[in-house]
Amino acid sequence: MDFSFIQMSDPQFGMFARLSSLDEDRIAELHRSHGWNIIPTAKTAGFAQETALYQKAIEAANRLNPAFVVISGDMVEDQNDPNQLAELRRITAKLHPHIPVHWVPGNWDVGITPTPHTLEQYRDNFGADYYSFQYGGSSFIVLNSCVGYDDSQAPGEWERQVDFLRASLVEAHDNHSAHIVIFLHHPLYSYDPGEDDSWAVIPLNKRSVLLDLFETHRVSAVFSGHWHKCHFLNHKDIQMVTTGPVGYPLGDDPSGFRIIKISQNRIEHQYYGLDQIPGPEELALPGSY
Repeated sequence: MDFSFIQMSDPQFGMFARLSSLDEDRIAELHRSHGWNIIPTAKTAGFAQETALYQKAIEAANRLNPAFVVISGDMVEDQNDPNQLAELRRITAKLHPHIPVHWVPGNWDVGITPTPHTLEQYRDNFGADYYSFQYGGSSFIVLNSCVGYDDSQAPGEWERQVDFLRASLVEAHDNHSAHIVIFLHHPLYSYDPGEDDSWAVIPLNKRSVLLDLFETHRVSAVFSGHWHKCHFLNHKDIQMVTTGPVGYPLGDDPSGFRIIKISQNRIEHQYYGLDQIPGPEELALPGSY
């Protein structure tokens, strides 16, 4: 069964306002250390820009009518701000009711160092932080990469999640899934699977566990966010895809989302800026990039 879905990432309500407070020295420092392209602006408050962008993304999703939408983390800037969460929910509710939304936790949603409290808060707001689902003969697994990034304040969470992942991968093979697709927030690595730890990726000790499981069970693709820009790797025939933001862009890619087409023998995808999204009759996915 051929079908398409949409991956959105990093709507991050409140980010424009936070970055508007940075002075030029701090902006230059973040460009040197993280490669972020931050444009100096006058100080703002609230989240009007995120509202406009996310609303445009949901309207485009309604026109395209995907099988489902995945939002791969950093839904809000402040998990304790009820106004950010309410605005996210208000706009998400405009999605056609027959299109499911699958949430993936990001570091702004559960904290850079998750705790039992932040994980409980996330689960209350969004549901399970790791889970699996099936569609069209393929299996999809959502992971909480924030626990992989730092589990020091959440004892046992990483081990429980890895046990869940192992069982889900076995189940996917037992179900003769055409593809196994992973969703998480942090990319596993930038260019080298053995590279050093950094803010941008899952630490090496956890990364190696995930890569070994993904290779052993022949995962087809891993979709992430976090960087606010796009990136693509092929890891032993596993597509490693980092998707740019619905919200604030930090690279050359504009605010947008990725459209993924699943067919029996391949996975194709393309990232579109929100002002470049074609109508459903014009949509073509010539390759994986």
